[in-house]
Amino acid sequence: MAAFDALDLARELVRVSLLAAAPLLVVALAAGLLTGLLQAATQVHEHTLSFVPKLIAVAAAVAISLPWLIASVAEYTRQLISTIPNRL
Repeated sequence: MAAFDALDLARELVRVSLLAAAPLLVVALAAGLLTGLLQAATQVHEHTLSFVPKLIAVAAAVAISLPWLIASVAEYTRQLISTIPNRL
């Protein structure tokens, strides 16, 4: 396997990883922003009030996007396994 092939595989791995993590990170960011605004408006600064909504939002996002996440990672794995013998 040439160095270019290894770099191509690593680049594709990073792309798939970022695409898989992006929806969860966006949901966590939005939930944190909304809770921060709510805490600033009500002047209630309790740590559990910022943690619990993010936890619930990310759990819901995982439940909703899990089929897509599994499909994209499985497709990458299938392509990886099928192309490795050609690159050796």
